[in-house]
Amino acid sequence: MKNKLKVEHFIVYRKNDEFSAWPRNCGVYKYRGDEIVVNFSTRTCYYKTREEVGHGYSPPDCSSRIVKVRSTNGGRTWSQPEKIISSVNLGYHTPEQVSFLEPKEFDFTNPDFMLIAIKNQLFFSWDRGHNIYGPCRLPGFGYDIIWPRPDYVVRDDGALILFATVNCNDGREGKPIAIISKNNGISWELFSYISEEKSEYMQIMPSGIILPSGRMLCAIRCQRYKYGYSFWSECYASEDGGRHWRFLSRINDLGSPCHLLLLDDGRILATYGYRSYPFGIRCSISEDEGNTWKHELIIRDDGGSWDLGYPVSIQLDSGEIVSVYYFNDKNDSIQQDGGVRYIAGSIYKL
Repeated sequence: MKNKLKVEHFIVYRKNDEFSAWPRNCGVYKYRGDEIVVNFSTRTCYYKTREEVGHGYSPPDCSSRIVKVRSTNGGRTWSQPEKIISSVNLGYHTPEQVSFLEPKEFDFTNPDFMLIAIKNQLFFSWDRGHNIYGPCRLPGFGYDIIWPRPDYVVRDDGALILFATVNCNDGREGKPIAIISKNNGISWELFSYISEEKSEYMQIMPSGIILPSGRMLCAIRCQRYKYGYSFWSECYASEDGGRHWRFLSRINDLGSPCHLLLLDDGRILATYGYRSYPFGIRCSISEDEGNTWKHELIIRDDGGSWDLGYPVSIQLDSGEIVSVYYFNDKNDSIQQDGGVRYIAGSIYKL
């Protein structure tokens, strides 16, 4: 048995008639003064049938919407949700009629900056998400599928590198890329391919950081085609600002998608959902710039089913870690292939 952390769990948002999930897809942000903003997807769900909890299900009375909640005290209390996008289809191939706004310049180095990237839509905020400008169009670069998450880094020269996934040559999802804007968001270009196509498994949901040495790391979710429960996380490295990438290490035996966080002491924290029994959230640590990973720790293992994860971790001013994810409880009084799906968090020290 791996080591279990001493952890305090809390609820960010839960309603018994909603399916709330995927904060990694929508964005988690930490600002000065331990202010945290969590964006996530939610929709009506009564947990009566197995169909209702399917990820592609669209209820007749309400489509999925993206909302935000806010904590000004490090995750101890949370505001009521506010809508960011009133209706969004999270499927890959469903066309949507979207009215895009003209691009504007934004200061990527602003400490109160926020970028939300969902499919081909970009939203920007200069004041911690209180005011949001968008959607602006993200080009598809000739691909049928383009799916970024709000996972990006800002280089010393002010360029923003946004990580995304596009389709492989045969049409299947599974090719991770880096996208760059060098003009404060006016235009976006395909910058580099992080990995070569794999015939046996897909690579999606890249998560990147920049180290003090200048090395850039990217964790990638790896998953077997047509067998969704064999999944793990790999780490790729760039030594030239994201222009070229190489395989560096495998982060874990099992677990993804994985989020990377550079800690104040220079170590790297990898947090990921654990969708094998016992279901839960785990993390691993690298002390050598991602070359090796050790000390897998269990944040929690009380999940009711595989349908959980997509964590993002931030570090509070105190040094404590807050990991936010979606979850379902094995002891929940409401069960449908697991308990009610809700947004949860954990606070702990390493």
